[in-house]
Order: sequence, then C-alpha cells, then structure tokens
Amino acid sequence: MEDNKYVKRLLETSRQFNIDRLRQPDFKEDYSSFEGSPRRHPSNEKILLLVINPFDENMMFYEFNLDTVSAVEEIGTIASSDSKSAYQVRIWVKKGTLAVKSETFIV
Repeated sequence: MEDNKYVKRLLETSRQFNIDRLRQPDFKEDYSSFEGSPRRHPSNEKILLLVINPFDENMMFYEFNLDTVSAVEEIGTIASSDSKSAYQVRIWVKKGTLAVKSETFIV
C-alpha cells in the first residue's frame, strides 16, 4: 500500500514540471526511458530506486536523483506466480545525467 502512495506522489511531482511548448523535444535524442518498480531509498528521500524485475532473485536496480527525472508514466501492475504485485512506471531522464546501476553477479 505504501508503494501506491509513493507512485502517486511521483506522478504528482512529474506534473509540476513545465514542458517547453515552443519546441517538440525528440525524446529519443534528448531523453532515455527506464521501466521498473519504484522503491524508496532507505536513507535519502531525493533518490528514486527503480527495480527492474522485483520478483527476480538477482535483483537489478537503478538509482536516480529525483531532480534528474523529467517525467513519470504509470504503466500498470505486474504480478508474480505467487500472487505478489508491483507497480510499474516508466521514467524519462535527460541524457548526460548521472545515475547508478546495481546488479548482482557471481565472482
């Protein structure tokens, strides 16, 4: 339930950004999109964790500073085989900004 409130807050925040109506940005050229399940960062409210596949054992996620996220789209909900569900969003991030990618691997 807390994830639902978090997604709603992200969507409300993304509506506050003004879109330049004088030109049509080429999203493929100026922005990159990432899809996943949003999570709160445990210690920093200004960072968005985006989990790529929340039901996978080897979890991979991205960390984005909320200031670098240009837009958030709600995609829907996915469900696992054991009836767990997770919200999915698509975020648009301006190319050239810094982010962190974290994934597990075997040494």
